[in-house]
Parts: sequence; C-alpha cells; structure tokens
Amino acid sequence: MDAFDYGKARATAERLIAKFGQRGSLRRIVNSGPDYDPVQTSEDFACSFVDLDQSQMHVADTLVQRGDRVVYLSTKGLSITPTLADKVLIGDIEHSIVDLQPLSPGGTVVFWQLQVRR
Repeated sequence: MDAFDYGKARATAERLIAKFGQRGSLRRIVNSGPDYDPVQTSEDFACSFVDLDQSQMHVADTLVQRGDRVVYLSTKGLSITPTLADKVLIGDIEHSIVDLQPLSPGGTVVFWQLQVRR
C-alpha cells in the first residue's frame, strides 16, 4: 500500500488559501537591549490566510467569545512558526492569537488553524 502524500495535501491547501484567502501579516514583538530596559520593536512577516466567522454553536464554549474569528494560515512563504504571542493583521487591524493548532498529519504541517480575537 502506498503511503499518503502529505506534500500534495499541503500544496492543495496552499493553492486554495491563495485563491480564496487574502494577504496579511503576522506581527511579532521583538525585545532587544538589556533586560532591565528592553526596547520593543515589531516585525511583520507576510502571509496568506482565510478569515472566517467563528461558528455560533462554539460561542457558548468557555474559550470562544462573540467576535472571535477562525483563520486558516498557509505555510507557503511563511518564514516563522506562529506563536500565541504573535498578532495577525487582518485588513490593518491587529488580532491576538487565542489558540493555534497545526493540521499536521504524518509530521507535515498542512496549514495552521488560529482562533483570533480583536
């Protein structure tokens, strides 16, 4: 039996996100200087994603609030691994990442699913 080609699944996800999604940025805050007086700067990393409304049936759940968004983040051209400390810029509006999960069957990250909040 042939093994499933997760690289093809990743390529399909990248193509669909590019076609139906939008361009944006992941913003990362970087600290420099001494620990007692750090200088914070932000660095933006280009990305592609699909921005969706959160399902209303999940709003009653503890961690999902009204207004939260679901973002499917493409791995194509993404030079960093997203973290909870990063922000997503959707139409120049900064959104905090509340939760992030990679869709990673077989060890290949196909795309990232983020829950973001304004």
